[in-house]
Amino acid sequence: MLSEVKIKATEFQRISTTPMGMNNRRVAKWICWSPPFWPWCKLNTDGAAKKTGEASAGGLLRDHNGAWVAGFGMNIGSCSVTVAELWGLYQGLNISWQNGIRWLQVEVDSICILRLVTTPMITTNELSPLIKSIKDLISRSWCITINHVYREANFAADFLANHALSFPLGLHLFPNPPPGIIAYLQHDMYGVAYPRFVCP
Repeated sequence: MLSEVKIKATEFQRISTTPMGMNNRRVAKWICWSPPFWPWCKLNTDGAAKKTGEASAGGLLRDHNGAWVAGFGMNIGSCSVTVAELWGLYQGLNISWQNGIRWLQVEVDSICILRLVTTPMITTNELSPLIKSIKDLISRSWCITINHVYREANFAADFLANHALSFPLGLHLFPNPPPGIIAYLQHDMYGVAYPRFVCP
């Protein structure tokens, strides 16, 4: 019985990863975090929402050497993952500005969030005030880019977002790397890459 289950699981995995046509073709790509060129700093943010309804956000700011500048975690309470991602981006931008950063590369692993903050708002909804606050930060007098990255290049921010659930409600600043994140920072510093199947 167990052997049959293993066979079926193996077959399911093979079928689910086998291309069924040119449009579904995937190629293996190695994904890793990379430091920005001087004088840029890089901000990675993320948000998380559990099935229980708990939500949080986190992010970290690093310089062109990959050295820690600042980090944060935010226990939001209860909200959607989209709202959590937006709060992560808002807090990350605000902290970057307060730290005197004026050349900033931002990376998020949500295409939805990227589109919400880089395209004009067509309709007004409950997200509008937060999106407007983010756009106001983006429009300040600094050089800033916002890009989408795969989750494999955003593990450190993902860790902080989930780590924030263990803290009381509100924003928590990390002037130094908190315990548990060191391995992720080292992987990023050494350029450790992770495989991912993506569209060519």
